[in-house]
Amino acid sequence: MKTIVLWLKRILKWVSVSFLALLLFYGVARFYVVYTDSQIEGARAPYFQKQAAEAISVLWHSDEAEIGVVRYGLSPDDLNMQAGEPEAGEAHELRLTGLKASQRYYYAVGNDEAMIYGGTEDDWFMTAPATGGEAAVRLWVIGDSGDPGEVQRAVRDAMKDWVGSHPRQGRPYLDQWLALGDNAYRSGSNQQYQAALFDAYPAIFKNIALWPVYGNHDDRRWTFFDIFSLPEQAESGGVPSATENYYSFDYANIHYVMLDSQASDREPGGAMLNWLQKDLEANTQDWLIVAFHHPPYSKGSHDSDDEGDSGGRLVEMRRQVLPVLEKYGADLVLAGHSHVYERSYLMGCQYGDSAEFSRKNIVSEGVEGRNAKFIKHKSERAMPHSGTVYIVAGASAKVDGAKLDHPAMAVDMMEAGSLLIDVTGDQLTVRYLNDKAEVKDEFSIEKKADDSWKAYRNPDYTGCPL
Repeated sequence: MKTIVLWLKRILKWVSVSFLALLLFYGVARFYVVYTDSQIEGARAPYFQKQAAEAISVLWHSDEAEIGVVRYGLSPDDLNMQAGEPEAGEAHELRLTGLKASQRYYYAVGNDEAMIYGGTEDDWFMTAPATGGEAAVRLWVIGDSGDPGEVQRAVRDAMKDWVGSHPRQGRPYLDQWLALGDNAYRSGSNQQYQAALFDAYPAIFKNIALWPVYGNHDDRRWTFFDIFSLPEQAESGGVPSATENYYSFDYANIHYVMLDSQASDREPGGAMLNWLQKDLEANTQDWLIVAFHHPPYSKGSHDSDDEGDSGGRLVEMRRQVLPVLEKYGADLVLAGHSHVYERSYLMGCQYGDSAEFSRKNIVSEGVEGRNAKFIKHKSERAMPHSGTVYIVAGASAKVDGAKLDHPAMAVDMMEAGSLLIDVTGDQLTVRYLNDKAEVKDEFSIEKKADDSWKAYRNPDYTGCPL
């Protein structure tokens, strides 16, 4: 009997050691895969980050270490200004400063021996307008676009067709470009980013700065933070966040807040919400647009009522983050993650499950129909719970089956597409454009200084309890 017990102990010890060895091997192998997939390798054409009224950053990659140089000017035939790096490298980033607001600049990029990219009429960038000033702004928003293929290309080309048919006098085809996370499936590796982002939108990258949020698929590798250079020190306006996970920036009379619903602390008193409070307290712009990945309201391919969905992130964003956003008069909140399109009423104070939603949460139903209009008083920019429109737009590369029965949603559909947003002075217009360049949903928010907004206000709206 003692011999059997001894042998059993030896077997258990061997199994334990073998299991620990297997775990160690798996951990090392996993680290190796994540590390190698996250490395930036090979040449990559120039793209722009941290756009501001007086500055912009130019990023690119080279096959070999070299001293990066950017030449730029007001004409492609006269690139009379230059910025260069102090030492050689393969990953390049140069901050161009001392620029004029709302100015088109042409550029060429290369090294201290030759220019490799640019130098034509098609190679230009625009600086942002002066902060606080009114300007015609056109914004393109893509969500969950990281699956390269026919759907992604159709959505991209539909946007190009529509803006080509609706040009703006004296303005570029786009001013800004936002991405709502899951920018490269399935793991956010460098190779997948190349296929799903840089190879998919090369012509847009030549001119327009991209502002991304962090999604769950981006979180599977480290590439996101190597590719993007985001304004953690408020280089483009707002309050410094000291992290690239979340940040803010200004463009004309719009303040943008880009939150991290994936990896950052979502609890009150945590670093992100403490920063958010400070940033919104300091904001003085007319419009407040917020973006993050996990939608607070959705019955798409993800269910915002399910506390187990996505580790509870949808529920936590609704319960813990929305009260802060609505306190400071957020006008528009954009999310992805669900591969559908959903758009709410002008609403507020709904932080529970969908069964708790009622007319008491609807600030305004607007004018029903294709061209719904919501009216807000202009002074309500900083007033608590004056009404927010919530949008889920996660179908820029694929569409998934869904119930689409959330009562807060005035419009929902399983149709691939993207958002085009035009802001001019006191009016913001949002269009959901499908992959055939058809406007499938359109609404506007208008801010008025007189009392005409009262005619649109739902008398049943109770606001939030004190």
